[in-house]
Amino acid sequence: MRWPRLLERFFARFRRGPGRIIVSTGSYRFLRVLGKGGMGEVWLAEKSGLAGFSKLVAMKLILTEKLRDQRTLEMFTDEARLVANLIHPNIVQVFQLGRTRREHYIVMEHVFGTSVLQLMERVQAKSQRIPVDIAVYIIARILHGLHYAHNKHTRNGEHVGIVHRDICPSNILVSFRGIPKLTDFGVAKATTSRVDDEGNIIWGKFPYMAPEAVRRQGTSPRSDIYAVGLVLREMLTGELAHNVGSTRALKNLLDKESEIERVAAMPPELVPEPLAAIVLRATQHDADSRHADAAEFARELEQFLLLNFLFPDEDRVSGFLAEHFPDARKHRWW
Repeated sequence: MRWPRLLERFFARFRRGPGRIIVSTGSYRFLRVLGKGGMGEVWLAEKSGLAGFSKLVAMKLILTEKLRDQRTLEMFTDEARLVANLIHPNIVQVFQLGRTRREHYIVMEHVFGTSVLQLMERVQAKSQRIPVDIAVYIIARILHGLHYAHNKHTRNGEHVGIVHRDICPSNILVSFRGIPKLTDFGVAKATTSRVDDEGNIIWGKFPYMAPEAVRRQGTSPRSDIYAVGLVLREMLTGELAHNVGSTRALKNLLDKESEIERVAAMPPELVPEPLAAIVLRATQHDADSRHADAAEFARELEQFLLLNFLFPDEDRVSGFLAEHFPDARKHRWW
């Protein structure tokens, strides 16, 4: 009986689908797909070990057909090396970068929760809006994580120069405990990146691209601030600011868009005037007219909350999520 078990264990490393185990890196049992993207897919997996040790993790695997693309491989490993040293409560943690004979993978923190995109869809299905205090709280926390990433230095004291370049509702997660976390630095740029594509390729989701990115003028931390501002406006109004499907369409829209039209896109019955002014500043077409950094943007949002006697916290966010994701209450281990 011993040989069949050994053979089963050996061939398990090549198995695909739920239940697959990567033997060479320890025991990971794949449970279900959490998401798919252009470069790979993310699985919920269980890491097991001695004496009943068990831990749920998220594993990002590069697609098999992408393994022969050296550029894609370098971007994949760049993401892992970049995020591995980003230790912040509002950024999804990366634990390990590894490879087998058939795949490259990144082991990450599993956030038991939802994305802002899924939250907006769930809320809008009930013809409701995300409360102002909750939307502002989530974005302020993300801005603190983003400010940390923007100002990250190497162990030698060199500025890493991180720009996320893909901030959008699907890349902002909120745990059912009420903790917002920024994820997916897959197309981020940094001084340590091996792929230098700035000005040649436009990365990110079209509706959230900053004007300077669309015009191939390069990106900066203020490009991320612009994207965060658009996400906040969408959370508050329930509508995309720029509903486009190509860079050409977005460029044409930005060339015609006036400040009056942008103000009108935020109805005062949904967005209080002081908050609208903060969002408007973050989404200025001229990068120099936006907030100096993510921390300043966060401070303005937090001051808005204080001046309006709004005091949201993790429990407030957690309770709101429980209303719209009632099944989450069945799992108290998170």
